[in-house]
Amino acid sequence: MSDPFGQLDDLLTHVWGRLARGARVSDDPFRFVTLATIGTDGPEARTVGLRAADRDAGTVEVHSDLRTAKVRALSRDPRAALLLWDAAAQLQVRLTLTMTLLPADPARWSTVPPSSRLNYGTDPAPGDTVDAPEDVTRTPEIERFIVLSGCVRVIDAVSLSHDPHRRAVFTGTVGRWVAP
Repeated sequence: MSDPFGQLDDLLTHVWGRLARGARVSDDPFRFVTLATIGTDGPEARTVGLRAADRDAGTVEVHSDLRTAKVRALSRDPRAALLLWDAAAQLQVRLTLTMTLLPADPARWSTVPPSSRLNYGTDPAPGDTVDAPEDVTRTPEIERFIVLSGCVRVIDAVSLSHDPHRRAVFTGTVGRWVAP
């Protein structure tokens, strides 16, 4: 494959391809990503699993338990960011997003693997204090499952494998080279 950082159009195609691969391949570096939100005390970041990426719609998707701090934060302020890093490729991608919370529906729930469903039904709720780790039970419940759908507003891609480093920023399909 040619260098995706050679042309802006190639780079945008490469980034969306990497997002799609991360959403479907469990050991891809873009599978587990950092989601940043704005909490009541300021920025909050946590690792989430990338579950879908749709270039045509300009969206990415992660899943959550409805009762988490990230869902409360996004209910107050839908602005978010995803940070993706591939150490082998020396590629960093940042996505600036506007998130929409989509309540569970049976069709989407049916696509969640049974082992992953266990994450949407812990008792007590995520973040609640427990006396010991063993005090947490996991019973999957569709009512506790929510989809965080992110409309991608900006893509910022940086290659650290180039000398000098290369960086491009895309707003929609319009890209420009910027200094790294």
